[in-house]
Amino acid sequence: MEKTLKKKLPSHVKNSALVGIGYWGKVHFKYLNRNKKVKIKKIYYSKNYKNILKLKIREKSTNNLRDILDDNSISHVDIVTPVETHAPLAIKFLKKNKNVLVEKPLILNKIEEIQIKKLQKKNKKKLVTSYPYLFSKSLLLSKKIIQSNKLGKLRFIEIMIKQCGRFMKFDIKSLLAPHAISIFSIFHNPNKIKIKSFDYIKKNNKKESLGLQCSFKNKILGTASLSLNYASDRNIKIINLFCDKGTIICDLGSNKYTISSFKYQRVKKGRFKVAKIKKYIAKSFDEKNNMKYVIDDFFSKNKNQSNFRLTEKINEFMRND
Repeated sequence: MEKTLKKKLPSHVKNSALVGIGYWGKVHFKYLNRNKKVKIKKIYYSKNYKNILKLKIREKSTNNLRDILDDNSISHVDIVTPVETHAPLAIKFLKKNKNVLVEKPLILNKIEEIQIKKLQKKNKKKLVTSYPYLFSKSLLLSKKIIQSNKLGKLRFIEIMIKQCGRFMKFDIKSLLAPHAISIFSIFHNPNKIKIKSFDYIKKNNKKESLGLQCSFKNKILGTASLSLNYASDRNIKIINLFCDKGTIICDLGSNKYTISSFKYQRVKKGRFKVAKIKKYIAKSFDEKNNMKYVIDDFFSKNKNQSNFRLTEKINEFMRND
């Protein structure tokens, strides 16, 4: 009788598990499934078995978390579950010496933060929170333009992220504020900035629209206007960067240019001065698949990358504001 030999994975391929297969979990599954460095061994579900059937992944599915926790061959875990479960699940998997990618926000209180810091120090495993805007090619090019000093010093950032819904258990503070803070962190050290919020619209004690103010030593560096009450078919994702000699506009939902930058100079016209504008750079990038880069980065060779400094800033905002 012939023995069936188990195929050994190539060294660059990692056994992974996806924890959560809801609305956003399906997005993670799509990019995990396409990544050649990933073999999805297990998919955990609790209430979303219909998605397991739709995606035809029943043979990989489990509703017992121990099937992942106790499987030593699984080295990487991607957590896409409700907000309040992010930190408790991350702690469980870090204790089992697994690398963890988790949806934002990671931590909701100081106790979770202390536990996670201790585990990170002890086992040196990857702990990465998903912030897709950190991988925006339009925003990263904007940073390069600013660093080149072609448009002078960055003076102010204006962020607008607006959509119609989704209204869930957790409000806009959890849903959109971490994205805005991650954008501020691209251009300013997250350790140094202070984030303050202003409620615009609340319903049933949940924040649906709010404003953020980013400052350093009482100097305002930028603002963000975030809303779930934007009654339009098109979501708004616009970041304006105002510099000494020009402006950069990142319209991440644009069908034409996702980044446009303009130089200007003040010229005399009669009794007034007006801006003479010259287009500097106009490019279009695919900004709809930034989750791909989050997952690619998590499975990269970098052994211990972490964006925990940014996560701490977001946690501080969530806890104190």
